[in-house]
Amino acid sequence: MKSWLIVFALILPLFCTAQNRNSVWCFGDSAGIDFGTGTPIAIPSSVISRGSCVSISDTSGDLLFYAFTRAGIAGNSGRVYNKNHVLMDNGDSLLGQGWYQELVIVPDPAADSSFYIFSIGVTNSSSPGLFYSKVVFSNNNINGIVTQKNIQLQSFKMVDCINAVKHGNGRDWWVIFRKSDFPSSSNNDFYTYLITPTGIQNVSIQSIGAQNITNLGHIAFTSDGTRMVFTNLNGVIDLFNFDRCTGLLSNSISIESGVTSPPEPFYWSCEFSPDASKLYVTAS
Repeated sequence: MKSWLIVFALILPLFCTAQNRNSVWCFGDSAGIDFGTGTPIAIPSSVISRGSCVSISDTSGDLLFYAFTRAGIAGNSGRVYNKNHVLMDNGDSLLGQGWYQELVIVPDPAADSSFYIFSIGVTNSSSPGLFYSKVVFSNNNINGIVTQKNIQLQSFKMVDCINAVKHGNGRDWWVIFRKSDFPSSSNNDFYTYLITPTGIQNVSIQSIGAQNITNLGHIAFTSDGTRMVFTNLNGVIDLFNFDRCTGLLSNSISIESGVTSPPEPFYWSCEFSPDASKLYVTAS
């Protein structure tokens, strides 16, 4: 049951108010679900993953492509598959090493036919930092091709918690992540990039909320993108307001501030209910 909840939280918040972009999920061991008709239908996929799983559909709800990372694979384990469940051209060796929230897909505001895949390096088994790859569809590549791969934006170690939410203008996107100072120290810093038709805008840093002392966390947004939660292995549950126009967090509420010594509660995953009236957190 834990694996199911982790996949749910990875995929659901990525496409806030984004016209059926979240209709098809591909995850787990060859599994998938199509929600496009309103009644969930089981479908096969080519995912073999204990790590991150992300997928995106077109605005009609039809699957475009999906990506995942794999545990126990040396180096960059990420792979990208097209709608036919075939490895996309140049879709191998994306950065990532089998953690749960290493990937997020963001539509390119400049073109309906291109997409960013942002990925983070959490452990020494792959390079540390924030990276992006680019997927493009064209008349010559109707099933998509990875045209750019593992372009580095940051070089420090990351907390396992990257996510994205749509800008208040209905076009651009925010990508949010955290630096990991584990095991030497802690921080309460959130890093944010803005994705616009002109590309990836410079990162901003905001210090807010409880200190994070681990490299395993989770970020989730409400369906309207106005509230955000951060949880981590040490037991932090931090709730924030999120301004979709400025990308700023505010009104930090520490529901739990975490522990500094074992036993940790191991908060693996979190998610809001569709109407944002409830917050669910999984513990191990």
